Order: sequence, then C-alpha cells, then structure tokens
Amino acid sequence: MRRVDRAISRAALLVALLAASVPGRCASEEIAGGQPLTLEKCIVTALQNNPQITISEQGVITAQTGLTRARSSYYPQLSLSASETVGDGRFDAAGDDGAERQEEVDVVLRQTLWERGRADSVAESRASSQATQWEHAATIQGLVDQVAADYYALLAARQLVGVAEGGMESAQSHLEQVKARIEVGAAAEVDVFPAEDDLARAELDLIDARSGVRLAAAALRNSMGVSQETQFELAEAPPLEGAKIPSLREALAVAQERRPEVLSSQASLRASGRALNLAKIRRGPLADVSGEYDWGYTDWEARDGAWDLRLSLGWPLFDGYSTEADVVAGRAGLRRSEADLQRTMNQVGLEVETALVSVERAWERVSASQKSVAAADARMRAAEGQYQQGVGIFIEVIDARTALTEAQASEVRARYDYRTALVALERALGTLRVPAVEED
Repeated sequence: MRRVDRAISRAALLVALLAASVPGRCASEEIAGGQPLTLEKCIVTALQNNPQITISEQGVITAQTGLTRARSSYYPQLSLSASETVGDGRFDAAGDDGAERQEEVDVVLRQTLWERGRADSVAESRASSQATQWEHAATIQGLVDQVAADYYALLAARQLVGVAEGGMESAQSHLEQVKARIEVGAAAEVDVFPAEDDLARAELDLIDARSGVRLAAAALRNSMGVSQETQFELAEAPPLEGAKIPSLREALAVAQERRPEVLSSQASLRASGRALNLAKIRRGPLADVSGEYDWGYTDWEARDGAWDLRLSLGWPLFDGYSTEADVVAGRAGLRRSEADLQRTMNQVGLEVETALVSVERAWERVSASQKSVAAADARMRAAEGQYQQGVGIFIEVIDARTALTEAQASEVRARYDYRTALVALERALGTLRVPAVEED
C-alpha cells in the first residue's frame, strides 16, 4: 500500500509541477512584436504568469512541508545547548567572598525508535499533500481550458469583424444600386430610405464586432496574466476536423480515473481516515520507545558520555473530554470527506455528459450552418437579380442580405464553439494536455 501511495504522490507532483513558473522574464516583452501566438504559446504564457498558478503552487509547497514535519521523527534529532551559571560563593580560606561561575555545554543525540500513531500521522500528511497536488493539477487544467476558450473566442471575434465588413460592403453596394436606378427612373425615390437604414444597421454590426474583438483580447490577456497594454497577433487554428467522441460509459470511466478533482477527493478521504485513527490512538495508551546519548562538557572539561533507552507509557485519564471531542470531529471529517467524494463524482458525471452533448451539438451546428450560408447566399443573389430586373422589391434584398450576414456569423461561431467544446470535453475527462514550461 505504501508503494501505491508513493506512486500516486509522485504522479500527482509531476502533474502539478508541469506548470512551474519561470522567474525573471517579462511576458509582455516576450510576446509583444513577436511571432503570432499559437494556442500552446498562450497556454505556456499563462502558466508562467497567471497568479492562480503561483497561489496554487504555494499550497503544494505548504502541504509538502507538513509531510516533511510528520516524517521528521523517523530521523535522529541532534541538539546543542550551552549555559553559563553565576551564583553566590562562600568565604574562601583567605576570608574573601567570591562568586561561583560554571559553564556547561551539552550535545544530545536522540532517536525515536517507535511511537504509537506515528505511521498514521505520516500517512495523513502524505494523503493531504497528495490532495493538494491534485488540486493544483485541477487548477492548471482549469486555466488551460480558460485560455483555450478565450483564444478561440478572440479568433472568432476577429472573423466576425470580417463578416460585418462584408455585410457593410454589401449594404453600401445596394445603396449605390438603388441611387443609380432612381436616377434612370427605374426605381422609386422611397427605395433609398430602406437602403440607407440597412447600411446604418450594417455599420452598427461592424461597431459591435470591433468592440467584441477588444473585449475578447482583454479576456485572453487576463487569462494569460499579462498587461492589458500587451499587443500580439494570433496564429490561425488548424483546419477543422471531426474528432472521435467516446460513449458516455467510456467517458465516465476515464473521468473517474483521470480527473484531478476526483483524485484529490479520494486523497482527502484517506487523510480523514488516518486522522480518525490518530484521534482514537490518543485515547491511550500512548507509547513510544526512544534512545538518547549525551555528551557533556563542564567548564570545558568533557564528562563521560551517558546513554539511555526509554520506554514510555501514558494514559489520558481525564482531559476535559478533549480526546473524545477529537474522535467525534474525526468521524464527522470522515463522513464529510465521503460525502464530498460522492458530490465530486456526481459533478464530474454531469460535466462529462454536458461536454459530450456540447461537442455533438457543436459539430451538428457546423454542418447546418454551412448549409445555411449556402442557402442564404443563393437567396440574396436571387433577390438582387429580381430587383435588377424590376420584378422584385428592395425589402427582399435587405432581408436576404441580413439573413446572409447572420448565417455567416453563425457559421463562424459554430466552428469555434466546436473547438472550444472539444477542449472542454478533454477537461471533463481529465485528459487535457498541459504543455511543459521550459526553464531558463
């Protein structure tokens, strides 16, 4: 069992330390004016600079120190003490009243050979440390998920600007066509008003799209942990491909084995069990076996070394019900950990099912939105042709132009929603890849 615990601890620590921060570098200086940022580069930047990672890392370090403290009793304890004593002296032979001065130095080597409950104390600290490490891994994966969502949101926002610009160009062209037809008497003058209104609406859409880019870029900077003044370009995502999606049963099995939150709750449950054992042990008898060797120097003259081997037994006969209260609290902590594990498992199951539905829906929307764009484009060409031939009304052209712009925007959102949903599914399964951070 100890080998398994150690293996789990090493695995958790490896995952937790994948995002070790790199000091001494300014992220803003690194990415500003450089190559377009890929998703992996954005994630690495976030792992280096986002304060969430630093806060979480310090929790891991604190938990490790607790484990070190619990293990310390397995090692020899060496201490050094020195004292100088001055006291009243007696009359010497000459009748002078003096003062006694004595200097002592002691070097003591002590080793606890066995102590009841020591193994449980170490096991509790080890499990608590593992829980913290898995929590850190969950923080890392959560940040990776957030950066990916912000990265794809910014790419989508920039493409939506292109869609809005295309809609505005189309509306401008329609206005010019209407004015030309009015000049030759082929259209009524009132047709210019809906054309101008359509152009104004297209301009508003472009303003909103450009604002969306700024907001999306601000969100990405925040998740990367860099200054809002940092300027950068993004590399386009690779071509969209359909991914193989596991069944619900397969996904749940993977998530229960890989999700850091589940592993953290399991470690916390082990720690609670050990804490309850310790509380019961403190009821008594308390026992330990220790050895000690003492080197003493009095007035800088060595005394003979002394050693002893000690067996100690003790019973807390009455402590104001403190020990019993610890047992009750330990049982409550164990039940709370059991309930927390069940709650985590339920939440993970919900997240897995939600992620699967989101991926399937997003992929279907990609196909449907592409068909919608093709249909809306054909509709607008038909409406324009009918209006040019004088057999259609301009309102139909405006409606067709609006429908085409909306269909194109929906197609852009569907493509990037699918990419985001895939990352969210990996996060739900606990299989989200975390790129390694290179140290200088």
